[in-house]
Amino acid sequence: MNSMSDQVAYLKGLADGLNITDADNTGKLLLAIIDTLDAVASAVSKVEMAQKELDDYVEDIDEDLSGIEEILFGDDDDDEDEDDDDDEDDGLIEYDCPHCDTTVFFDEEAFSLEEEHRCPRCGKAIFGEGEDGGEEDEDDEDND
Repeated sequence: MNSMSDQVAYLKGLADGLNITDADNTGKLLLAIIDTLDAVASAVSKVEMAQKELDDYVEDIDEDLSGIEEILFGDDDDDEDEDDDDDEDDGLIEYDCPHCDTTVFFDEEAFSLEEEHRCPRCGKAIFGEGEDGGEEDEDDEDND
């Protein structure tokens, strides 16, 4: 006798067993109360079924959304690993200018230490040995 419908059915059976009829006012009242309880039990049963359907539907949506999130965002650990791999495979050499600490990138395949490489910010030779960064040498070549 767990559900409301079972309890209302029990009350109907009890009223029939006690020969409660609508002949007197008390009988009419008790039968009306039992009919009202039956209607309430039916409505509650419908709400419970609708709630169960909604729960199942929301669970399906949640599973679908989890799949979409996995596709769009992936696992955070995997993204960090992929970013690390991209940094290693980008074909660039990263170097800080010794004069102004600007980070400069060089193409790994085209890079040669025999060439003079200047900082785009301060204009001084990045790998040069002179304090002026070889700027005077460049001026002398322009005059020739």
